[in-house]
Amino acid sequence: MRIMSRLITWSLLVTCVSIAGCSSRPVEQETAKKNQAPGENVSSSPSVQVKFTQEGDHPEELIIQLINGTASTLDIAIYSINYEPIVEAVINAAERGVNVRMITDLSHAEEKAKQKKALELLQDAGVPIKVNSHDGKMHLKMIIADGNKVETGSFNYLKSSVEENDDVAVFIEDDEVGRKFQSAFNNLWDNTERFKEYK
Repeated sequence: MRIMSRLITWSLLVTCVSIAGCSSRPVEQETAKKNQAPGENVSSSPSVQVKFTQEGDHPEELIIQLINGTASTLDIAIYSINYEPIVEAVINAAERGVNVRMITDLSHAEEKAKQKKALELLQDAGVPIKVNSHDGKMHLKMIIADGNKVETGSFNYLKSSVEENDDVAVFIEDDEVGRKFQSAFNNLWDNTERFKEYK
């Protein structure tokens, strides 16, 4: 499985290069750093971590760590959420002044009692929530923290995902990738034809 993790990591880096335009060549960047003028910034290669639920990697712990470390903005698009430690971490972020926004799936929000309860707690903490008004599912699973730290994959924020399911969470820290995800989230949030406020 370690070989698979390495292959996925390299696949993500190649995807990052082709989609977001970020670099996966640390040697060239190190050379650029040595030659840079004082005060000049040279971007570093992306930091990528891949966490599998059934490999004992505990992605939920890194998700909570990511949320707890957020300083200014936290945008979450999640199909299903009710895992209490993650819900609590999001509430704590909102209460300490982080600008939190969440998008989730309407059918899960209406039909799943545990998700409904989690969303009520989040709203009580001042977190604005939107749901899809289109016929499809809001099936994304992603966090964008402070604009440059991303979590994505198949992992829903559920106790069953933590304890039973075969899931993966990918963590990427990179400015270009962060901008791509942030833009996608903003487009969803601002699309009044496909998304509405959750009440």
